[in-house]
Amino acid sequence: MPLYKFGAGDVFYNQLRTYPSSSFYIYSGSVYYQNKSTEVGSTVANVNGVPIGNVSLFELNVDRAATSTGRIIGLSSSVGTQNVVDNGTIYPFIEKGLSKVGFKGLTRKQFINDYAQGDVITGSYFMSSSITRRLYASTAGFNDTNKDGAALRNSLDFAKRLGPHYNFPSGSSAIFTNVIYIPSIFYGSEIKKGTVDLKFYITGTLVAHCRDSRYDGALIMQGDADSAHSTRATDGLTVGCVLYNEGAIILTSSARISDLASSPNIKAYSNRTNTTTSDAGGKYTWEHFGLGLPQGNDTSLERLTTQAFLQSASFGLEFAGTHKIPTVTMLANANRGELNYTNNPTYIEFGQTTYNPVTSSTFFGEQQLNIKNIHSSSYSDPTGSLKKTTYITKIGIYDDKKKLIGIASVAKPVKKTEDRDLTFKIKLDI
Repeated sequence: MPLYKFGAGDVFYNQLRTYPSSSFYIYSGSVYYQNKSTEVGSTVANVNGVPIGNVSLFELNVDRAATSTGRIIGLSSSVGTQNVVDNGTIYPFIEKGLSKVGFKGLTRKQFINDYAQGDVITGSYFMSSSITRRLYASTAGFNDTNKDGAALRNSLDFAKRLGPHYNFPSGSSAIFTNVIYIPSIFYGSEIKKGTVDLKFYITGTLVAHCRDSRYDGALIMQGDADSAHSTRATDGLTVGCVLYNEGAIILTSSARISDLASSPNIKAYSNRTNTTTSDAGGKYTWEHFGLGLPQGNDTSLERLTTQAFLQSASFGLEFAGTHKIPTVTMLANANRGELNYTNNPTYIEFGQTTYNPVTSSTFFGEQQLNIKNIHSSSYSDPTGSLKKTTYITKIGIYDDKKKLIGIASVAKPVKKTEDRDLTFKIKLDI
């Protein structure tokens, strides 16, 4: 089989951009991603093994329940630190040995002190991600010395050139600061500008709607909400901003959307150490958007003294991400007069023996075999001139050490004659 080297103009490196859309619906403390509820499996409540509204980071252990099987791989027959236990699921593990290799999330101190030589260090593939929310009171200093605000302050200061909606004074200018965090697994490298859409529903009726319609990160109120539920004209009002690269939506507007029959008392961080909370109520605004979302790592922080607002309010969040996919395009050339021989047995005429060599006292050679003439003809057994014809079905790709690293298959065999030039375009998404 001949090998050919790619020329200078035969390999191209490109980048493909895709903009997959994501949607979240929040109601009564539950999050629904892409309008999907629980997908019940045969052995587990959710086939991916993650909560509703989350995506599985590894997409492993599909429809597998973690149950004891009694099987152990290790030095002894009992459960111990030097054994890999079969619990019905797959999980990563590594032995602490001379290589001193551990998992990325394991600190050096933990690796040295928590595990002895020969111990098996295990991990988990049941990892998931979803959007979270944090609500800060003005005294919490969101953009002052607070942990989250300090982390985002450089990004906010850099974005001030786009408009005053990114300007957060010390302690924040709003009574409360509502921050929705979107993990990068949902949007890739950045959120696509102009696609962020927030909707506020009360008993299923759209009462407020904002978008980054100016493509500058400013969330602008839209005029398509039900005016019967709105007590003031808020069309065109800037209610917050979006940090596209960091995946953060910051809502600061305290403008009243509508009054409530009963006041919602929600919890918010009221100090800079995220240890004390305070109540806010009396009206609902964009500061209440996402009520019921997990509060970061603390899902028990937010509590309501009345459930009327939580049961009637729901929220929609939509956006598109930007995913950059590296691609490699390779041109494989089958030049004229080349690749017109094959080891396929049907390439020669039927009935010829291939295992009887021609021998004498001074000569040893293989028999000359006639090639089957498959050139198109009006007769079943043509006697015209021979035209070598092959059919290309696969193309192998080799590295510099002539090791096969990939195979490209065509949809149907491609006819190759001696007077024909062919070029196969192979594209690989990385």
